[in-house]
Amino acid sequence: MIAEPCQANYILIAMMKAAAPLRPRGRPRGFDRAEALETAMRLFWSRGFEATSISDLTQAMGINPPALYGAFGDKKRLFLEAVELYERGPGCFGQQALTQEPTAEAAIRRLLLDAVKMFTHPDNPGGCLVLSGSTNYTAESDDIREALAERRRLAERTVRGRIKAGQQAGELADDADVDALAGAVTAVLYGLAVKARDGASRASLVRAAEQSMRMWPRRRPGRGPD
Repeated sequence: MIAEPCQANYILIAMMKAAAPLRPRGRPRGFDRAEALETAMRLFWSRGFEATSISDLTQAMGINPPALYGAFGDKKRLFLEAVELYERGPGCFGQQALTQEPTAEAAIRRLLLDAVKMFTHPDNPGGCLVLSGSTNYTAESDDIREALAERRRLAERTVRGRIKAGQQAGELADDADVDALAGAVTAVLYGLAVKARDGASRASLVRAAEQSMRMWPRRRPGRGPD
């Protein structure tokens, strides 16, 4: 069929629109999202979730509130994304320690000593974001507190798994309590974070970490796995 002239024009216009590349809607952000997220992570790490306002964030990130909401959703979603960035970056020392050492004892010692290095690094805010991010909270941010609490529970389960593997390999004493040991290790880990945030020196925290390793329930010489 042959279209009438007007119909032909409409068809031609529709075909041109279909062939044209799609343009992104809205104006470009005009800022580096990754850099902005890094800035937000460090601000939350330094101040915690509640004490960090939208005004603080936009000023530090160099953007306005509409840009923040457009790129990250809201303050809670920005915070949780910042925590994920922390766990992939500065906070990844734990996963490396627990997976790269040949024995459970070596893995836990490295975990504590690497934590001290990270908690006291001069380029980082003191302590641990996952621990200090929700030190103070309101009823409206209870979901944030619970999200961080779940991450800490997961960390303890991971520590327990590494210790359990060491026990199964015959590295620990027969009467070693894996659950209690995992709880003690994570309690020391978080204690180191708090002391670092309070300004304790790296040397003093290394001594504390090494002292805590004296509780390790080594298998006595001559005893192999059951």
